[in-house]
Amino acid sequence: MRLVKISNEFFNKCKKNNVHKELMFNEGGRPSVLIVKLKYKEQYHKFVVPLRSNISPKTPKDQYFSLPPNPKTKPHHSHGIHYIKLFPIDDMYVQSYLISESFDILVKKIIDDNESAIIQSCQEYLKQCESGNKHFMTPDIDGIIDMLNTNKDTN
Repeated sequence: MRLVKISNEFFNKCKKNNVHKELMFNEGGRPSVLIVKLKYKEQYHKFVVPLRSNISPKTPKDQYFSLPPNPKTKPHHSHGIHYIKLFPIDDMYVQSYLISESFDILVKKIIDDNESAIIQSCQEYLKQCESGNKHFMTPDIDGIIDMLNTNKDTN
């Protein structure tokens, strides 16, 4: 897994194709966790899961992987990998995320140390989505896959 950023081109294309609802936009290069392969509806796709600074204290703990608070994290909120915000991605929209601060290094180490648990939780959530139990805040996974496949067909 890698910490990455997603290009603005991706978000603009999602807006144009009306599959942008519930996506967490870049906001100056929001880091996301790139998971190379997850199974969704019998096919493997690359997914990214955004890091969120202010996950509500009411959010069930099984919806995110907790990380140490960052400077933007409000009191009583959590910073973490928010599984319900995952979405599919193609390599052409993935950009490097510069890990330069000690906090980023700490976060990356925690993610690396818990890689299998994070992947398993994301895969379990995708199974819930497949069975119709998708959280209302989850991006349009099917719409984004269709957009990405259409994009491949036109290239």
